[in-house]
Amino acid sequence: MTDLSKPLAPPDPVPGTLRARHVVFFVIAAAAPLGFAVGSVPLAIGRGGVGTALMFFVVGAFLMLFAVGYVTMARFVPNAGALFSFITAGLGRPLGLGTAFVAALAYAVASAGSVGPFAVFGSYATESVFGFTTSWQTWAFAGAALMGLLGLLNVELNLRVLGVIMLVEVAALTVLGVGIIAQGGAPGEGLSLDALRPDAVSGSGLGVVLLVVFAAFAGFEATALFREEARDPVTTVRRATFASLAVIAVFQGFVAWAIVQAYGRSAVQVANEQPTTMFTLAADRFVGSWLADAITLLVVGSWFASLLAFHNATTRYLAVLARDGALPSALSRRSRRTGAPWVASLSHTVFTFAVIGYCAAQGLDPYLDLFVVGSVPVAVSIPAMECLTAIAIIAFFYRDRRGQSRWAVLVAPAVSAVALALVVYAVVANIALFTAREGAINIVLPSINLVILVLGIGRALWMRRKHPDQYERLGHWGSR
Repeated sequence: MTDLSKPLAPPDPVPGTLRARHVVFFVIAAAAPLGFAVGSVPLAIGRGGVGTALMFFVVGAFLMLFAVGYVTMARFVPNAGALFSFITAGLGRPLGLGTAFVAALAYAVASAGSVGPFAVFGSYATESVFGFTTSWQTWAFAGAALMGLLGLLNVELNLRVLGVIMLVEVAALTVLGVGIIAQGGAPGEGLSLDALRPDAVSGSGLGVVLLVVFAAFAGFEATALFREEARDPVTTVRRATFASLAVIAVFQGFVAWAIVQAYGRSAVQVANEQPTTMFTLAADRFVGSWLADAITLLVVGSWFASLLAFHNATTRYLAVLARDGALPSALSRRSRRTGAPWVASLSHTVFTFAVIGYCAAQGLDPYLDLFVVGSVPVAVSIPAMECLTAIAIIAFFYRDRRGQSRWAVLVAPAVSAVALALVVYAVVANIALFTAREGAINIVLPSINLVILVLGIGRALWMRRKHPDQYERLGHWGSR
């Protein structure tokens, strides 16, 4: 049996180059600051009220609590499988592998789903700014092809692309927020802190607000996926995790508060009636038409950064699973020149092309169907996996704290597990409000996670019976 009382050493160490700031770029780029703000914040405000701004800080605080145990666990289970490895160590290999299958699906779907808004905003940008029409299908296939190409190249090149896009879009939103504040918000109303009051969130829309706000943090736990490419894995994971959560919470909370100030008492009405232009109209009014045009163009880059970042997370999950013997070994192959998991990258690119082709052939809407409806399994699985991870941390340290504080390995994970369980319940209970659809689809979509979970558990049990040596390595082998 593997001794997890102290960090494991890899059989074949590979020097890494990434620092904490590099991993933070990946995480924040995956969160698509501008794309998320323009495409999702109006939905949360319209359905749940102006208190959406406060919820970014609340959710950020809860996830910081979760991260206390998460980064502590990373010291003792140093495998690039992240949630998969942690749940394996705390709750057993079958449940760990089942969760890993769910995680791989979540990231793969999140990346493919991001193609939808990327294509929609790309088509809109060429028409509104440049005056010619392009189909969303053209943008979708071109974006997927570029994603696949970059996924085959060195991770540091991906970093440069994501970093530039992220910095520019953050700058644009900052200029908008400062412009709104400088002019005192909505005419005749002035600035107000009402959006930061606890009663500012509509009770009936709380589930939708939680669903949308948690989406802003989706992928922060992927910091551990890059540990094998990090210069100092333990320090990098710890710093990158807390920094990512802090930046997303503060920045998106500020942006949501600022856009509410731009419209004052009519913010909810505008969010419901003009959700896609809420930000560009504010930019035109408080800063100038140049910023409105810039946001229209930058939101395209923001969504591309998101799909690329989730693509990178997907390929690394697939590579770790293949290396542990749970998936075909070919998926673990890395390029000798770039170090990228090229087979996994190519496989996910083919999957994305297939999804786009299906949507195009069926005449589905790239935003409402591919992105909104398609993101339901992800919206449910991310907080659910985090909840399981919190429980796994408690189980791992319960009998032996390994010199860690009770707060870090028992109290903080317990509180975060309860909070995350309540979030999962609220999200599932309000799926219909989010999808704006009725019927079985609201049951089928979240249930996909259960099907994949069972398949993963079944795979682990089969490995235990047929290949016990590989089974013993699940979640632990190849650590760095």
